[in-house]
Amino acid sequence: MSRPFAIGLTSAFITRLSEQSLDPSVVAVLKERLAAHSAELQGQLPELLLRSDSPEEAIRSWLSDKDLSHWIPQSQGGSAQQGWQFETASWNRSRGGEPMSAVDVGRAHIDGGIDAFAAPGVAADIAGHCLEAAVLAALIAMAWELLRNKESWRRATPIERQQRLHHILKSAGIAALSGASLSLAISVALALIPGGQLWLVAGAICSAARALPGNGERAFDLRNLSKQ
Repeated sequence: MSRPFAIGLTSAFITRLSEQSLDPSVVAVLKERLAAHSAELQGQLPELLLRSDSPEEAIRSWLSDKDLSHWIPQSQGGSAQQGWQFETASWNRSRGGEPMSAVDVGRAHIDGGIDAFAAPGVAADIAGHCLEAAVLAALIAMAWELLRNKESWRRATPIERQQRLHHILKSAGIAALSGASLSLAISVALALIPGGQLWLVAGAICSAARALPGNGERAFDLRNLSKQ
């Protein structure tokens, strides 16, 4: 993994880690829907909605076209404790009294994650994080290159300085592009994969370990330290 790419990935994780996620229990419309079926959230709600600029509005809009579908229909004695999934209402009603198959559950989960992108405020939030990750990655990449070549920069000729400056700007550009694109990828993951805060922390630690320099020019490289 190249350092600019690793810096971009680290920046994408950090910008998401720094935000506050809304507690879903304070959203009235969601609380009422769950209470009506004696259901508890276990990853059925896309976490991306909870991290948007207007989470309550986003959840309300997202739920407007969703049914709380029981894996085993209530007509067959099923309950939310046996499993359930938010599902597009027309899909639930067209299935009638048939139990949900594993394909139905998976399709409903993926469809719900995709629908989260259309909820109010979500697209703007994603764009903001992409921009924030790009700027942070570019700044880190430039700072790293300047610190790394501090002594040689002082001794460099004007032509060498111009070449080094071109290299610094190129590294910053790659890091910024990586930060923006990987931030978008993380947003997709937040829409589809539960437990976002846990894997965000793990991802930030792992990517930072790859981005940090080690012995000499690569100090704090965890791969090198593990061999000592």
